[in-house]
Amino acid sequence: MSSESREYLRKAEARLEAARELLMSSRYEDTVSRAYYCILCCARAALATKNSYPKTHEGTLKMFGELFIKIEGWPKMMGVNFSRLKALREKADYSPSIEITKEDAEWSLQAAENFMRETMSRLH
Repeated sequence: MSSESREYLRKAEARLEAARELLMSSRYEDTVSRAYYCILCCARAALATKNSYPKTHEGTLKMFGELFIKIEGWPKMMGVNFSRLKALREKADYSPSIEITKEDAEWSLQAAENFMRETMSRLH
């Protein structure tokens, strides 16, 4: 694994830990955001192993789906959760009228933990 992939995974771990702490503090919108960025960093770590560096979040999602879910056969649920959490994070960060629930935050954290675990097992 490249040093770049390792650095992305280090960042993912830090964001996952932050999401856990934020959930315990009932900061649900921030939990969703940090959980999403954990997944984004995991996807970027995987893409770096293929020398693929999309410039946008959407590009990262699409390229991850193409290279790892369609070609490599990683679980489809990883792509589903990445996409769902991306949409939820955008609502949490940019919509003043959306309320993020405790259940949303708990799901986000679980999705990020699962994504991280799957990525780590497949990249090592």
